[in-house]
Amino acid sequence: MRNITAFAVLVIIALIPRPLQAQEQGYAFSLTPQFGIVFGQAEEIVYPGDTKAAFLSQLLWDMQPVLYYGLLMDFSRLDQQERWGFFSTLSLKNGIPGKTGYMEDRDWLSKENTDLTHYSKHDNHTRELFLLDFSPGLSFPFSRVLLFKTFINVSYMRFSFSGHHGYGEYNWPGYPPYVDYSGQKVISYIQEWLTASPGISLGCFFLGRFFAELSFMASPLIVCADLDEHKSVDVKEGSTTSQQFRDYMRGGILFEPGFRLSYTINKWLAATWDFSWRYINGTRGDTYKRSPIGRGGYVLVGEAGAGLSVINSSLGLKVRL
Repeated sequence: MRNITAFAVLVIIALIPRPLQAQEQGYAFSLTPQFGIVFGQAEEIVYPGDTKAAFLSQLLWDMQPVLYYGLLMDFSRLDQQERWGFFSTLSLKNGIPGKTGYMEDRDWLSKENTDLTHYSKHDNHTRELFLLDFSPGLSFPFSRVLLFKTFINVSYMRFSFSGHHGYGEYNWPGYPPYVDYSGQKVISYIQEWLTASPGISLGCFFLGRFFAELSFMASPLIVCADLDEHKSVDVKEGSTTSQQFRDYMRGGILFEPGFRLSYTINKWLAATWDFSWRYINGTRGDTYKRSPIGRGGYVLVGEAGAGLSVINSSLGLKVRL
């Protein structure tokens, strides 16, 4: 995390001293401070070995919503309506920690049927949200009204959650039917993603000062790693549970439609609104376990999966340097 922040600072330092040189070549740098919200859910899955249901375990972590602040850095033609050109953007978003809904944990342990055997619900606290997106590409104007872009987006995402309090309901031999988890930190989860996606966009200049743009990305180039730590009291044995799971996954599908609307205030300033939905599904790989937390080696115990669905909306003020 610190290395990524340091990298972003170095990029800013590298860009700011050369605005005049860039403008002489028909290009300009811009910075857009942003403030927005992320609304959605992260998913953690364990697939069954010899049980009947589609999942052995499913955990859902709410982000409803997470507030964030960010910075968008852009290098592109001064007049994109004039001729084709190169562009690149670097976006950084950092979430504000807080309670962001609930996390739900479901298990289907039966070998005879698909009935739900374990269910628990807890307050979800988003401790960390960090998003980095880098997109280089080419832009092509048509009739000075339409602007077509093609690009590659490389994205790194990190989410960190913890589940507190709540309750559990159990339908399994040896477990009480109801457990109160008040006052306990039950579980924590870290999910990291690295993706690469080709994308296209089509924009339209209208009414002199407005620009509207639709974009779309899709890709199977996905890597995910996560860390799950169970810390609750074992309701069956009455002792402290301490289990740690690491998953390494890849593949699946990512798609992301987006929309941007900007209003040019003057030659130096523009107000922007961004809206997008990023969806990832079908990412699978191996899951490893060790117990207690922090001791011993990891043992391969099965197959895991991960998913993500987040809606992003932000306001920004674009400043041309």
